[in-house]
Amino acid sequence: MRIFSREEMQRRVDAARAAMDRLGLDAAIATSYAASYYLSGAPIHCFGRPLATLIPRQGDAALVTSIIEQGHVAAQSWIADVRHYWDYNTTPDDNGTRPPLQSLAQLLAGAIAERGLATGRIGLEDATLPVAHRDALQTVLPHAEFVPASDMLDRLRLVLSPEELALTRAADAIADIGQERLIALIAPGVPARELVDRVRATMIDAVLERHPEMPFHFHVGTGLGSAAKGAGHSEWATWNGESRVEPGQLLETVISVWLWGYWGNVERAVYVGEPPDDVRRAFQIMVDANEAAISATAPGVPLADVDRAAKAVLAAHGYATRTGSGCGRGITSYEANARELKMDLRRYADVILEPGMAFSLEPDLDVPDIGTFRHCNTIIVNDEGCEVDSRLPR
Repeated sequence: MRIFSREEMQRRVDAARAAMDRLGLDAAIATSYAASYYLSGAPIHCFGRPLATLIPRQGDAALVTSIIEQGHVAAQSWIADVRHYWDYNTTPDDNGTRPPLQSLAQLLAGAIAERGLATGRIGLEDATLPVAHRDALQTVLPHAEFVPASDMLDRLRLVLSPEELALTRAADAIADIGQERLIALIAPGVPARELVDRVRATMIDAVLERHPEMPFHFHVGTGLGSAAKGAGHSEWATWNGESRVEPGQLLETVISVWLWGYWGNVERAVYVGEPPDDVRRAFQIMVDANEAAISATAPGVPLADVDRAAKAVLAAHGYATRTGSGCGRGITSYEANARELKMDLRRYADVILEPGMAFSLEPDLDVPDIGTFRHCNTIIVNDEGCEVDSRLPR
């Protein structure tokens, strides 16, 4: 099944070709999960088997990937010229075995040469492409000029189309269901496992009822677990059989949902029991920081100013912050290290907001001896300002 309409994919390719024309590129090669998915229409997590989506400024596109991706790529991608390699060669034969990178380079070089671009100016994803991969391409295309194109390819994805926003909203709606269920279940003595199992079951039921045609993935963070077991942004569970809700805990609850690889997320700071005054005060400061950033969000506003608005509230109460105030929505993946960095809410961001842009808003207030206060919602920029894509109280 096609994930996106043919009109949507043509819009993306037309935008890529217009960007190539401005930069004087003859072609661009997308090798990251996000850029390749965006341009080919097929999500591929490589896991050691590299891929390349070739978009020439003129002529037919091509996709090179492992033979194990053949079935889903044929169902999902609009690209007719798909070339596969085996784990040991470019064909099923055992003669002259080689690693996947060499096979990919050979097949990609053939596609480029057939299009008369072997001496062309070709854009690469300089921010993510390993040096060894670039060297392999230069070896088989010694007369091509490879130039940086990560910035160009990343900026193509800044404004989400109606089809992309529909996936984002659908994921956020399932996250709302999960977060609502989690908050209702939190009570002293409840084990972490019970919370995770019951919230996941509720979310699975919701996805199967609403979106039976979509693949999905969840992250259920109850706020319980051991930091000593952590691994950054990973899917590792850090709780055990003894992890239970206790009175006086401040929990960072995190519900994330991916539908077709598009990310929805809702987070809430939850205090167990009657909060004392210092907790209430910190909670309200965090809420005020969120509301200030929401009020600052509108078309034409620098993204950096949204971050500044949130941080100004924290600073007014004497708090610094350890993070930015959010990150981009769209094609994201922990396992592929895929994140829309251009849309990160940071004071160094150079993006000017436009309708259709979407990001998480999650100013982080860490109070010594109490804990971390953070709410998170998806913010979607519209013609009038923005919408908060969650029905939960904030």
